[in-house]
Amino acid sequence: MKFLSTRNSNLKISAREAIVKGISDDGGLFVPESFPKFDISKNLNLKYTDLAHKILSLYLTDFDRDELLRLIEKSYGTFEDEIARVTCKKDFYLELYHGRTAAFKDFALCLLPNLLSYAKKSLGIKDKTLILTATSGDTGKAALEGFYNTENIDILVLYPTEGVSAIQKRQMDSTDSLNSKVISIDGNFDDAQSAVKKIFKDTHIKEKLKEKNIYLSSANSINIGRLLPQIIYYFYAYADLVRAEKISCGDKISFCVPTGNFGDILAGYYAKEMGLPIDKMAIASNSNNVLTDFFKTGRYDANRELKKTISPSMDILVSSNLERLIYHKSSDKVVREKMKELAEKHFFEFKDDFSEFLWGYASEDETKATIKKTFREENYLIDPHTAVAKHIVDELSLKNTVILSTASPYKFSSSVLSALGEKVSLDEFENIDALYEISGVKIPSEIKKLRDKKIIHKTKINKSQIDEEVLKFASRGKRIAVPATSANLGPGFDTLGLALNLYNTCEFKISEDWKAFEENLKNNLIYEAYAHCFEVYGEKIVPVKFDLASDIPISRGLGSSAACVVMGIMAAFDVMKKDFDKKEILKIATDMEGHPDNVSPAIFGGGTASICDKGQVFVEKFNVSDKIKFLALIPDFKLSTKLARQSLPKTYTRDDAVFNISRLSLLILSLISGDEENIKVALEDKIHQPYRFKLIPEINQIEKILDESPALGHYLSGAGSTLMILLDNEDKISEEFIKKQIKKLKGDYKVLPLEIDKTGAFII
Repeated sequence: MKFLSTRNSNLKISAREAIVKGISDDGGLFVPESFPKFDISKNLNLKYTDLAHKILSLYLTDFDRDELLRLIEKSYGTFEDEIARVTCKKDFYLELYHGRTAAFKDFALCLLPNLLSYAKKSLGIKDKTLILTATSGDTGKAALEGFYNTENIDILVLYPTEGVSAIQKRQMDSTDSLNSKVISIDGNFDDAQSAVKKIFKDTHIKEKLKEKNIYLSSANSINIGRLLPQIIYYFYAYADLVRAEKISCGDKISFCVPTGNFGDILAGYYAKEMGLPIDKMAIASNSNNVLTDFFKTGRYDANRELKKTISPSMDILVSSNLERLIYHKSSDKVVREKMKELAEKHFFEFKDDFSEFLWGYASEDETKATIKKTFREENYLIDPHTAVAKHIVDELSLKNTVILSTASPYKFSSSVLSALGEKVSLDEFENIDALYEISGVKIPSEIKKLRDKKIIHKTKINKSQIDEEVLKFASRGKRIAVPATSANLGPGFDTLGLALNLYNTCEFKISEDWKAFEENLKNNLIYEAYAHCFEVYGEKIVPVKFDLASDIPISRGLGSSAACVVMGIMAAFDVMKKDFDKKEILKIATDMEGHPDNVSPAIFGGGTASICDKGQVFVEKFNVSDKIKFLALIPDFKLSTKLARQSLPKTYTRDDAVFNISRLSLLILSLISGDEENIKVALEDKIHQPYRFKLIPEINQIEKILDESPALGHYLSGAGSTLMILLDNEDKISEEFIKKQIKKLKGDYKVLPLEIDKTGAFII
C-alpha cells in the first residue's frame, strides 16, 4: 500500500515514510492509494488487538506483521478496562474514554509513538524527531502520554489558553516527561493549528532544525498514523453489537460523531469504504457549525468568530481532515485550488454527492439540556461532546445508531454539573467529587491523580512567538531524571530499597566556563559525582553546566543525595560516550554513597535487594505488587543520616538478628505477592526503627493514628524523617482518614501519595 499527497497524487511513499513525515512537503495530507476490503462477518469474535492487527496490516504493508502485532499489544496494554465498550441504553454509546487520558484520542496516540519509533528504526533514521502538535484539549495530553519519555523523540504541544477545560489544561501542564514542552497561546485552536502547518512548510525553520539533526513530525490527525487506528473501533462496535444480539450480521447501522477537525468521522468514512455495513455517518457540530453549513450549502466559510463552548475540543473553524474527504471526492488539483482559496480568502465552495452523510448542530442550551435529559431518562452520564451527538440523533430521529462517546464526563465536570442543575464550585476537584456523589460513575485514575500533581509547564506566549519557541525547545541539552527512593524497609536495613515516582531532573550542556564549573565542584554533589566518574576512568574532565529541578525533599529519607550522585555519573557516562551499564553505574555510586540500598532502586527502578561485598555490588530487582499503594508522611524537619546512624547501638542480640532475618525474606516475597497479612508482620524490625523512631517528634501520636486506620503497615524511610505507609490499593478510606488526623498534630506534615517507579534513572 502506497500513500499519496492530497495535493500531489503522483507522490507515492510507503506507510513508514508517511508516518515519519506527518505532513507532505507540499502541505498536503497523506491518504491511502485505495481502500482495502475487510469482511467483518468473518472476524466477529476477534479481541480488539487482533482486529486492529488484521485491519492495520492492510494499510501498513511495509511493517513486519509479527512486529506490528507486538506494537499493537504493547500499546493497548495501557488501557484501564476493556479497550472499547458499547453501552446499550435507549441509544448505543461507543465509550472511547477508558485509555490513559480518558479521551478517544488515546486509541491512536497510544499506538502512533510505537509505529513512529519502528518506522524510524527500520528506515535507518537516527535524527531526533520533534513532534509539533496543536490541540483543542484532548489531543495534547494523549500525545504527551503516548510519547512519554520516548527515546530520540521530543514533543511540543500548543493549546489556546482559554480554549480548553480546567481538567484538560491541568492534564497537559502537569506532564512531567523529560521530552515534553507545553505552551499556552493567547489565540484560539485555529491559530495554533495554522502556526503548526506554517512551520511544517517554513524552509528556514526546517534548515535550522536540520543543523541540529532534528526533523518535524506531527501527532495531530493530519498524520495518517493518527487516523488509521481510529478505523478499528468502528468495526469493533459493529461486532460488539452483533455479539450482544442487538443487530444481525449484515444489518446496516449509523454512527453519529461529535467532530471539529473531521478526523474521527473520516475514520468512519474509511471503514464504510472498506465494506463495513454503515448506513449514514452523522456529523455533529457545536455552535461552531462550519461543517454543518458546508455539507448543507457546499460553502466552507471560516470568516466567522470562533465561539467558546462547553465542548471545547470541537471549537474549530478550519477542519483539517476535510481536505482528505475532498480529495477522495475529486482530485489533487481541486484540493490545491480549494486549500489556496481557504488560506487566502478563508472560504471555498465545493459541491459533491455527500449522501452517505447527515449533519446537524447543537447550541449550548441544547447541549446542556441533553446532558440533563440523558441522565434523568437513561441514568447515563455523558460529557458535552457526546451530548452534542446525542442531540443530533434525537433531532434526526435516527435508529440503530451508535453515538461516539469521546470523553469522560469528569474532564468537564463543572459543565456537566451545571447542566444537571447542581451547584458548581470554583474548585474543579470539588465538582468531580460532587459529580461522583450524584452519579456513582467511576472516576478515571488519571483524573484522580491530577489533584496531587505539580504544575510544571507555565509558558504562555503570543501566537507570533511560536516560531521562536520551537527553535528554543529544539536547542535544549541532554536531560536526566532520577526517582526518589525509600530504603531500610522495616527489617531490610541497608539492603532493601524502592524507587518512587517523585523525581529530580536536570538538563546539562558542555560548558566553556571552567571557573563556574570548579566553583560548583566545591559544594554540589551532582558536580562532585560527575567529576569523580572521570577520575575513576582516568579521563580528562570536560566541564558542564547542570540546571537542576528538584522535587525530592532533602534529608527526609527519600534518597535526595542518591539521586544527585546517580545524575552526575550518568551525565559523565554520556559525555565520555560510555554505554550505560547500570551495574557499573551502581558500583561507582555505591563507592560514593557507602551503601547500595538507595542508589540501586534509583538506577534500576522497582524494588531492589542489594549488598556490597569486598568492593563488589550485588543486586536483584523485583516487581512490587500492584495490590499495594504507598503514602509518604513527610515531616517539616530534616534528619541527617549521621544523626540517625549515631542513634543505633554498636551490637545487637542474636534474638534481634534472627527476628529481622526471619522477616526479611517474608517481606520481599510479600511485596511481590501483595499478601496483606504477611506484609503486616514482615514490616516489623528490631535493628534500626526502635532507635530512630525516638528522633521523630509526635511519633507515638502518629503510630496511634496509623494503628487506628486500615493501613497495612508503615516503616521509617531511609534514615528518616519520612514515614512510608502501605495501603491496600482498593482502600478508599485510609488516605483521607490519615490526612484528617495528621492535621490535628502540632507539627507540619505533608501526606503524599506515591507509586512505584518501574524504570529507574534515564537520560534523553
